[in-house]
Amino acid sequence: MTARKKPISSDDLPKSAVHSILLPGEERIRGNVFFPEPITGLPCGEVYTVYDVFRRGMEESGDGPAMGEIRNGDFHWTKYSEIIVESNRLGAGLLSLGKQTKRVGVAGINSLRYTLACHSLINFSITSVPLYHNSKMEDLCYIIDSCELEVVYCDSAERAAGFVERKASGDIPAITAIILLQGLKDDVTGASEAKIEVWEFDEVLARGVLYPREDQPPAPEDVYVICHTSGTTGRPKGVQTTHRNLLAAVAGLYSQWCLSPNNISFDSSEVYFSFLSLAHIYEHLMQNFIAYVGGRVGIYSGDVARLLPDIQLLRPTVIALVPRLLNKFYESVHARMATQSLFVRILFGIAKWWKLRMLATGEMRFDTIWDRVVFSKISAMLGGRIRLLTTGGAPVSHEVKNFTRIAFGAPLFEGYGQTECGAAGTLNIPSDTTAGHVGGPAPWAQIKLIDAPELGYYAKDDKGEVCFRGAAVMSGYRGDASLTAKTVDAEGWLHTGDIGQWLSNGSLAIIDRKNAFFKLAQGDFVAPELIENVYGQSPLVQQIFVAGRTTRSFLVAVIVVNVAALKTALSNADQKLHHIASLTDGPLLEARETRNFVLAELNALARGRGLTTIELARNVHITTEEFTAEGGFLTSTLKIRRHVLTKHYEEVIDRLYDEVHSA
Repeated sequence: MTARKKPISSDDLPKSAVHSILLPGEERIRGNVFFPEPITGLPCGEVYTVYDVFRRGMEESGDGPAMGEIRNGDFHWTKYSEIIVESNRLGAGLLSLGKQTKRVGVAGINSLRYTLACHSLINFSITSVPLYHNSKMEDLCYIIDSCELEVVYCDSAERAAGFVERKASGDIPAITAIILLQGLKDDVTGASEAKIEVWEFDEVLARGVLYPREDQPPAPEDVYVICHTSGTTGRPKGVQTTHRNLLAAVAGLYSQWCLSPNNISFDSSEVYFSFLSLAHIYEHLMQNFIAYVGGRVGIYSGDVARLLPDIQLLRPTVIALVPRLLNKFYESVHARMATQSLFVRILFGIAKWWKLRMLATGEMRFDTIWDRVVFSKISAMLGGRIRLLTTGGAPVSHEVKNFTRIAFGAPLFEGYGQTECGAAGTLNIPSDTTAGHVGGPAPWAQIKLIDAPELGYYAKDDKGEVCFRGAAVMSGYRGDASLTAKTVDAEGWLHTGDIGQWLSNGSLAIIDRKNAFFKLAQGDFVAPELIENVYGQSPLVQQIFVAGRTTRSFLVAVIVVNVAALKTALSNADQKLHHIASLTDGPLLEARETRNFVLAELNALARGRGLTTIELARNVHITTEEFTAEGGFLTSTLKIRRHVLTKHYEEVIDRLYDEVHSA
């Protein structure tokens, strides 16, 4: 691989005082500061589908390496042309099975063969339906059924056996064939009884040689992928993204970064580290950007515990991250520094202070003495060749965002969006060094805010629900015209449910969520009302308010407790807790033992009711102060006014998170 390119620095980037432009009209629509007229596709004028992107990558790279995976402790690379040929044979073999293949599922973690499966579908205009490996089986069965999937690529015999079992029980009647990406069909028991054909990868590949077919490339308006998101309904929603939709989002990245006035150079020397699931549109976005410039994609080992060793082995130039990992990297660096000598700790503190001071003045560079002496060792954590880090999916705290910008030898570019708009509806300006916002509209997008009167937000005040319009907005939800019409209005505006605020520099800050669902730091949606309903079944609980933050990866709760029931429960519990039951109400509620007991009781109940780990509270505050309509905490129909409770208990929520963090 080539030596590291010159890092991207503020010296090479034009400064911009504003992040968006306000367009004429009463709706107060804002557009991209560099591309006031929204773009609809890639600038070369020759690439209209993902099929085209990959072939351009072959040309740009001179048929160089496209995909790599770890074998025997090192990365082994497959050329663009090799993937094109082998995926054609795999697709031809798939079609020779005689199944309904308008849509085909792909289940498992990233691998070279997973990529080949995806391209086998692209080559023959088949829509891929990723089946996320961490999803509940009930959700996967719903997806298979609703998308009418007859064929599923599966990464292991073990995962295939789970689908066979569900077919036998009648949960997924549509499925009739499974193609194993790895493993032996003899290890999948019960398949014939369930009337499922199981094919090994090499068998299907061989059939493609026996029954060859020419590619049947997709059209721009064909649905490329159906990514499912739980979003705000609890039930998976199938977001249909066309080739045109995705490439508009890719064009947004390329135009913002690579065209005038920013002119950042990305080419075939780029090496992208892939660990995010292709069940997420964010990963499709990034892989297609890399292919467009002719770069290569190195796939992680499949073990998330080995992410850092995998990164160090690959030495990538681009990594797409999520806030949860940025937080882990931040904590890892500071935990390691805490064990160093006094001299090293002082040196680190001075270096950090100095570079954060530079960042605050708009200076982003990676060639200072502090980079050579201190931060070069930290950037080696990520291989030492990073040119660009990206983040999306959830907000990043100011502290973590700014530290990441100074520590790893590369800028951090942030975007905001949804599966429904190709992940990147906003992008920060490359030269931007501020925090507290998600940038301005991407080059493909226009954004407006609309009133959310029930929450007290009005567009005239530059606050309201965020709406996107442009070429990256999805074609609709699979099989749900009603929900599509509610989400994308007649004028093409995608209503996100997020509450935004335009800041004075034209950047967008996400400040609230319109409905009761919210997203945690790792990108998972949780439904607090559902969780509250389960916890509310405990005799200890009179009322409960579950809180979460997009910068945190877990939940906390405020409980209005039934004191009599609590004392009875303590008296019947372990003898070590009996003395607490005799305390007066104040000391009883403040005692850590009481809070731990209540939390354990509630989470035992919640697990029994089927809540997942991510839906369990990690800390609680106990009070006897009831939530009342008179106090402003409940609506006239006695529903929780979540935003009011959040503000009222802001300091309590801060403390609950700090207690877990310091434990």
